[in-house]
Amino acid sequence: MFPDWWTVCTSALAGAAALVAFWWYRYHTYFARRGVPYVAPLPFIGNTLDTVLGRTALTDLLVVMYKKFEKHPYAGFYFFGRPVIMLRDPEIVRTITIKDFDHFTDHLDMINSDTNDPLLQKMLLTLKGKEWHDMRTTLSPAFTTSKIKNMFVLMTEIGQQMVTHLSERIAEHKGSSGEDVLTMEMKDFFTRVTNDVIATTAFGVRVDSLSDPNNTFYTMGRTMSNMKALVAFGYFCSPKLMKLLNIPFFDRRAEQYFRSVVAETIRTRDREGIVRPDVIQLLMQARSGELAAEEEEKNGLSGGRRMKLTEEDVAAQAMFFFVAGFETVATVLTFCCYLLATNEDVQRRLQQEVDDVMKKSGGQPSYEQVVGSQYLDMVVSETLRMYTPGSASDRKCVRAYRLPGTASCPRGLLLQPGDGVQIPAHAFHHDEAFFPDPERFDPERFSPENKHLIKPFTYIPFGVGPRICIAQRFALLELKVVLVYLLSSFSIQVVDKTPIPLQIKPNSVQLSIKGGAWLGIRPRS
Repeated sequence: MFPDWWTVCTSALAGAAALVAFWWYRYHTYFARRGVPYVAPLPFIGNTLDTVLGRTALTDLLVVMYKKFEKHPYAGFYFFGRPVIMLRDPEIVRTITIKDFDHFTDHLDMINSDTNDPLLQKMLLTLKGKEWHDMRTTLSPAFTTSKIKNMFVLMTEIGQQMVTHLSERIAEHKGSSGEDVLTMEMKDFFTRVTNDVIATTAFGVRVDSLSDPNNTFYTMGRTMSNMKALVAFGYFCSPKLMKLLNIPFFDRRAEQYFRSVVAETIRTRDREGIVRPDVIQLLMQARSGELAAEEEEKNGLSGGRRMKLTEEDVAAQAMFFFVAGFETVATVLTFCCYLLATNEDVQRRLQQEVDDVMKKSGGQPSYEQVVGSQYLDMVVSETLRMYTPGSASDRKCVRAYRLPGTASCPRGLLLQPGDGVQIPAHAFHHDEAFFPDPERFDPERFSPENKHLIKPFTYIPFGVGPRICIAQRFALLELKVVLVYLLSSFSIQVVDKTPIPLQIKPNSVQLSIKGGAWLGIRPRS
């Protein structure tokens, strides 16, 4: 007896339609059933339509959503295909990320869904639970103040290399045009500088990406960090689908290149007994169990088991260090220079401080002098407030947890394992309740007299709690070293190509300036 294919097909379609209808009901009523305020979503893309269409940058969208729920300590946000709780109350942020951290130890599943990538699975960012805790405990001694201080000289070498290159470029430009103002796209420039810093401090490789713009280390780094919008969108919407389709998060060829660089460096140092004050050396010490803590662990990380790293562990952490620090530091430097060019009084005051440091040090500033530059720290802090590369962070609930009661949810929302919360750092930084006149560039917010007035847990450019960026000291030092060397020899100014007012590029995965960060570099007399 032949089957009635019409009936079979009709039944299958009806079943599929019922499943879709059930999924849609569960999805779009997710917050309504829990008494949590929210904005009605669209299928698969949630509340992110404007970002998907390239009309609004994700950074700006988060601020828009944050402001929609002004009267609520937390609210529902459909982040692409995933419903998450957006936290608006700094006190709840403190409780979740520190006091009750054991309920929120992990990040949400996204890039770690690419289980075909063993290095990605071993990165500190993607590890979970005890594995993350043990790895963080193992790596923390590599990023203490004393260890970062040892890398200072490597950073200053790149700073001097940058000044030499700019001097030569400006001399050539003046010779051909008669002008001593060199117009440059600063994001491209700073990605080359930060590439060279990470190459020497993390991988033990010396490159000059300004003079040799197409060197392999730089081109592979760009390939690794230039996330394709469609790939990012896919992992935001449905990480499981991306895994099913076998679409990698990172470019496999670039990843293999960095793996080979680490392996060759380790073999060479083991064979020849080379010791160098860089991250790869510290990871090699952790590999052999020789890396000991020199400071008391903070944020409840003491007492963890220290691991002996494998070569694959070392490669994974070195690659993560590159991915996390390459684009982000270049972004902050770009926005900082734009702000200095459009706020000349701030630039002049900062240059006075830099000149004092250079005069006292004979042009060779020490670690203590750079770190102790007060106004420099104020300028960097205010730049990080206004343009935070990590616009939001997340946590995944791993144990049932009840949020405080609210007017719309009197008993408080009960979070179950797997539920996600979002911490909108950029939105906090632009909230008038915490930072009056938030769109104004004002380093005085971070002066010794004023910074204590900042409400705790409203300024979180590096994250918060035990999951805070492990390399924040390194990033801050790199920012300051580059700025000291740049501003000691050059001034930054607005040129005809400078986009005014500044707008965030809406169709970019990374935080960037619409129209390009075009500025003029002029030698100081």
